[in-house]
Amino acid sequence: MLQLTKDESRSPEEQLLEQAYLNARYTVNGISLKIGEPHPEFDRWLSERSAFRYAILTAHNPQSRPLAPTVNQARNDTLQVLLDQLQLEYVPASGEDPAGVWPSETGFCILDGRPTAPREIGRLYEQYAIVVGERGGSPGLRWL
Repeated sequence: MLQLTKDESRSPEEQLLEQAYLNARYTVNGISLKIGEPHPEFDRWLSERSAFRYAILTAHNPQSRPLAPTVNQARNDTLQVLLDQLQLEYVPASGEDPAGVWPSETGFCILDGRPTAPREIGRLYEQYAIVVGERGGSPGLRWL
């Protein structure tokens, strides 16, 4: 099982995984986002909802282990139930690998709410990282 470190001594496999996260396109409400790039259209969308913070996460492929599509969908269904139970505001989201190496993953974009909730949920669903950001900034990768 691949364990990500948070320093410069990452293995070649870890570096490839990090690059896949950084190259991915994340889509929320039809708006395509990329790590480290500003997105004025997304900022406007957030403003319209009076949202400041956001986090994009999925329940697919825990610890980057590919699972069957039906299993991934079932995991995402339980994630949606959890978001509802926690009364978090969210919208559907997805992540796509432009190179096509990794399959597309559906998930959710959580708007505002308790700042630590997305990290806790990401860990619960065994994700290595989530996408986080604030209105007026660029999306970033948060290692869990």
